Amino acid sequence: MHTVYIIYSPTIDQYFIGQTKDLRITLWQHNAKTNPATADGKPWEVKFTQQFPTRNEALSLEMKLKKKDRAHWEELINSTQPTV
Repeated sequence: MHTVYIIYSPTIDQYFIGQTKDLRITLWQHNAKTNPATADGKPWEVKFTQQFPTRNEALSLEMKLKKKDRAHWEELINSTQPTV
């Protein structure tokens, strides 16, 4: 499974959108400052996830989300129920 995710940094008040095969490792990498695009944002918090059976499907949603604005992302985040 491939996961599209939106993470948020309260430190810099920014969102980051990506896709991964292992969200746990990816989140660790963002918080360990191994990704230059997110190095200044630690700590990152997962705000949205959606899983897909193929990477192509995940990439498609990732690209669509990246073309949207912050208001759209926050609406999406607020419209989804948290998973337990």
